[in-house]
Amino acid sequence: MKQKSTFTPREWLKIDIASNFGLDKKTWHERIHWFDSNEAQLHSLIGQAEEPALFYAGIKAWEDVQEGKPIGYMVSLDATSSGLQILACLTGDIHAAAICNVVNTGDREDAYQNVYKEMLNRSGGKAVLDKDMVKQAVMTAFYGSTAQPKLAFGEGALLDIFYKTMEQMAPGAWELNKAFLALWDDEAYSNDWVLPDNFHVHIKIMDTIREHVHFLGKPYEVFYKENLPVSQGRSLAANVTHSIDGMIVREITARCGYAPGLKQAIFDTVTLGTGTNTEGANDKMVITLWNHYLRSGYLSVQILNYLEQGNAGHVDQDVILALVDSMPEKPFTVMSIHQWWM
Repeated sequence: MKQKSTFTPREWLKIDIASNFGLDKKTWHERIHWFDSNEAQLHSLIGQAEEPALFYAGIKAWEDVQEGKPIGYMVSLDATSSGLQILACLTGDIHAAAICNVVNTGDREDAYQNVYKEMLNRSGGKAVLDKDMVKQAVMTAFYGSTAQPKLAFGEGALLDIFYKTMEQMAPGAWELNKAFLALWDDEAYSNDWVLPDNFHVHIKIMDTIREHVHFLGKPYEVFYKENLPVSQGRSLAANVTHSIDGMIVREITARCGYAPGLKQAIFDTVTLGTGTNTEGANDKMVITLWNHYLRSGYLSVQILNYLEQGNAGHVDQDVILALVDSMPEKPFTVMSIHQWWM
């Protein structure tokens, strides 16, 4: 029997409590089942929880729900291997997408565990691997690191197995990772790009300068950062991925927390408006965001803040209405632990 993929508010609260106990790598249904099996003894399990404070807060919220009290409690959810998820989407890499829950395989996938198992398989079960070291190697390797994989696996056969595993399990994402290294400009003082929501990224390239100084007759080495070109920099992959992560946060926050009445207002705007004004600030931003959409294929929800009947002729009505239709039926607040700007 196919398991359902939507849940009631009470079920989400059960999932949240189980997650904070330490079952965040289990499926939704396994977490609900665990809660139902342990509901009577939740208080006695607080000391065993991975996140005891959050676990206790969830228990108190559940008790208030049982008494019919409105709680306003916000469940917490985390992405799984979010950096790899972004790279999988950027490259259309179905293999990478399948190991980090971008596509539904029917299971709750753990990318790091999947890489760990494949490395064991490639070594014939003979490799001695530390799961935490594998996880650290995978995370940092997708950000251009070679030092962390070497620290985890040495410089022999095991390191070779790691790279071959990455190439097999996430071929598109891995190629993009290598492309970022090749794109590095040895003469650049900054890396700059523009995201589909018109966020302009500007990251200065900082090199470490070492100077020898003398103080009270003794020599010292002093280190400081200066905005200078760097040869063979490795930060591009991480910075691009993090910038997209920030955009996702901005988009989710805006899509879920829209103002009441926005949907009807946008419907009226695009169905009644055919203007092609270009001089106003709102007109220019609509044109800019629409052009970003045409180039990238991604339409930012920010465009809804600037649409007017006088500039609605610059956009495709059906595309705008499809964007609005994709937003939740009722707005709700999202709180993020990630920064909006990066």
